Amino acid sequence: MKKTMFYAILLLMPFWMAAQQWQVKGTVKDATDGEPLPGVAIKCKETSATAYTDINGKFEIRVPKGSTLVFMKEGYETKTVKADKKYLEVLLSPKSIHLAPVMLQGDPMRSVVHSVVVMDETKRNSQPRNAADLFADVPGFYIQKRSNTSLEPSLRAFKYEQMNIRLNGGDKIVNACPNRMDPMMAHVIPEDIRKIEVVKGPFTVRYGQTFGAVINMVTHQPRDYGVGTHGTLEGGYETNGHNKVARGELAYVAEKYDLGIEGEYRDFGDYVDGAGVLTPAGFKTTSYSVKAGYQFAENKRFYVDWHQKFGRDIKHAGLMMDSPIDDSHLLSLGYKAVKLPGKIKSVEAKAYSSYVDHLMTNGYLLKEPRPNYPAIDARTPVFSETRGGKVEIGWKPADKWFVYSGVDADLIHRDGTKTVIINVNLNTGQPLDPPIVKKMKVWQNACIRDFGIYSEAHKKLNDRWYWTTGARIDYVYSNAKDPDPEMLQIYGSVGPKKDIVPSVNTSFKYKDDDWRFEAAVGRGGRTPSMIERYIHRFIVGEDSREYIGNPHLRPEYNNQVEFYGQRDWDQMQLGVDVYASYFQDYIVPVITPSLMGTSGGCGGGAPKAPKQFRNVDAYQYGFDILFKAYLNDNWIFSADGSYIYAWNLSLGEPLAQVAPPMAHLGLKYTKDNYWVDLRSEWVAKQTHYAPSFGETPTPGHVKWDLRAGWRPNEHWSLGAAVLNLTNAAYYNHLNFAFRNADELNGRRIYEPGRNFSFYVKYKF
Repeated sequence: MKKTMFYAILLLMPFWMAAQQWQVKGTVKDATDGEPLPGVAIKCKETSATAYTDINGKFEIRVPKGSTLVFMKEGYETKTVKADKKYLEVLLSPKSIHLAPVMLQGDPMRSVVHSVVVMDETKRNSQPRNAADLFADVPGFYIQKRSNTSLEPSLRAFKYEQMNIRLNGGDKIVNACPNRMDPMMAHVIPEDIRKIEVVKGPFTVRYGQTFGAVINMVTHQPRDYGVGTHGTLEGGYETNGHNKVARGELAYVAEKYDLGIEGEYRDFGDYVDGAGVLTPAGFKTTSYSVKAGYQFAENKRFYVDWHQKFGRDIKHAGLMMDSPIDDSHLLSLGYKAVKLPGKIKSVEAKAYSSYVDHLMTNGYLLKEPRPNYPAIDARTPVFSETRGGKVEIGWKPADKWFVYSGVDADLIHRDGTKTVIINVNLNTGQPLDPPIVKKMKVWQNACIRDFGIYSEAHKKLNDRWYWTTGARIDYVYSNAKDPDPEMLQIYGSVGPKKDIVPSVNTSFKYKDDDWRFEAAVGRGGRTPSMIERYIHRFIVGEDSREYIGNPHLRPEYNNQVEFYGQRDWDQMQLGVDVYASYFQDYIVPVITPSLMGTSGGCGGGAPKAPKQFRNVDAYQYGFDILFKAYLNDNWIFSADGSYIYAWNLSLGEPLAQVAPPMAHLGLKYTKDNYWVDLRSEWVAKQTHYAPSFGETPTPGHVKWDLRAGWRPNEHWSLGAAVLNLTNAAYYNHLNFAFRNADELNGRRIYEPGRNFSFYVKYKF
């Protein structure tokens, strides 16, 4: 009888559970500032029910009464709550220990002026060439392409060193190649990036000199995964180029210490663009990293990160040479203590050292030598070494105040020599005996040493208004210790140079249930880079002209004002970001016939007037628009648009290398454990171009991508994508010329045509 009763209860249990189910509603907020959190995953332990919070942090889920709900969001502590009430208000706390300070938590719609945080899982369904690919859909950003590995983001009129790019709040890797074929983005494992934080102007002083924008790429850390053993295996394949990617990660986290190792391999081939042209784009990279940390207490942590990357057989479509070797390493050490008693609330100290070893050649060690080899044998081994660090304290001088004060430093050294051996008379085709040997100094043994001191204060004025202000001053020493004799003839002296660069900013932020408003004003400065001051007769731009540095350049300053307004409705958001900048001593390269060379370089072509770097005054203005609508529980529509206008006051023409208007439209469907995302990119024709730079108009284009993902369980993720769905033939305005064709009316580097991509990931 007892057994019969027991089995009867088991049989009736599902019906009883169903009868006890109820609709639970609630709101999820950030425990630190009370902000609603969108995109939080809510899962019921007892059933397969899943829900997500909307843009206002609200959710609804039907579960058995008394069941356990699990709330999860990346960057926040996981929390479990009993469903014993019909309305729940849940507070999620940010992970207590971060490897480096973050600027602002949130999503792109939450604080556009000061911070954008990108955590886009759709990127994982295609294989990024380098970390710059992660910026492709971020409003306001454009991607410049010199080869398949040398991609870099551009924001508004800011590019290269005008943007302060950091890793984990302070680390830096500086390219060794004067053509920037080895930018920092190429030395970072894209899949290791957990989020990207962006400050769109000189509105923070905590991360070094800031002329245009601060980009902070935050990587995964072992302790983010929680106590225990965790691992990841993932891989992907693309049809256009037969591209293969594989990555593995293993982390062990104990109460006091943690250790993580990861490795990745990329093997990319030449791709076919939308016009059917085969583009040299192959490369192979192997990277690994080791991350370790020791937890002295819950609020005190020491860490060490070691990363190495090895690049081989890299083809550069925008250069007359390729790279058989591109190696780098990065060592980072740090200590951080937070939530301290007394006036001083946090202390952080960190140091880093990075090194890049890069070889460019037209034939030596290459599997596929260029056509002019061995008649001309050109080799350019170069290196860069960068060291730096910071010490920062966070302190509360009074109630509602919080101040960050610190010192930081970046020390950069580069050198290398280009050797050209001409074995054949280019006019007659006869061998030369002995051959002609030319040696050219690439970096002229240059160094830049930047020492900064800063303070940034935050004050909560009341429940709706916040105020931030900051100031810093940089002392910068620059010198070329082995100058080219011709540079001495042109300028008389190349250094040393000593610059003092001040920066200041202030901003206000208002928020209530429906409205957000931000106003920011900043003046940020930047000293000239090594290319701008010390490069001499090297082709380092998007055309085939030589460039000549100017050691007498003055630091450039950006005086920027920005306003952002946002309106929230129940299922919809609209944000508008408007900005304007006045540039003092903006640095541009200008065609200078008076410095015409006597030869066309090692290629034997007719000589052309080089470009010389100069200071000019200029301005820019523009806007970004963002829109998002939750059509129902499953459908999300998003749209954004960007417009930039930049004018060179000194030369009376548009500023060079400014991207045209661009917009994105997206429609995403999510359902429990799968999703489908359709996204388009609309780029207008660029009719504003700089004749002094040799620019020409570029056509517009429309591109469509379709991505889909499926998570059958908590361990497996699968994805597929069709990139460039319509096989559009297009290139970006900032792309380099194909194989450095003559002038900019030569064919630019086009983007890949239609491409099918597949991805699989296993986590444990």
